[in-house]
Amino acid sequence: MKIKQSAEDYLKTIYILSKTQEVHGATIAEAMGFSRPTVSVALKNLEKKGYVTLDKERAVTLTDLGRQIAQCTYERNIAFQNLLTSLGVDDEIAREDACRLEHAVSPESFAALKKIM
Repeated sequence: MKIKQSAEDYLKTIYILSKTQEVHGATIAEAMGFSRPTVSVALKNLEKKGYVTLDKERAVTLTDLGRQIAQCTYERNIAFQNLLTSLGVDDEIAREDACRLEHAVSPESFAALKKIM
């Protein structure tokens, strides 16, 4: 299943935030540096696609599908960050590059890369 990079970024952010707090649009907007209206539109789209649910207080929860996508995206991100920093890349550059790489690599290629990392 192919999902847009922006959706993966939102799901990954929700996943990370949900580890330490209840997640709302405002916390997502702050974490991602987006406006609250932009996040609201994105959340409606993610909800329509079955990736998140919003309760009556507008708390955001990942569905099983959303959590699966978020965990895979997060795993790729961390793996690429670790690889790049172990090769001597500056932490900030490694973080930025890992964010791009997490979306670019296929599941098959990532599985092969994990074997050698």
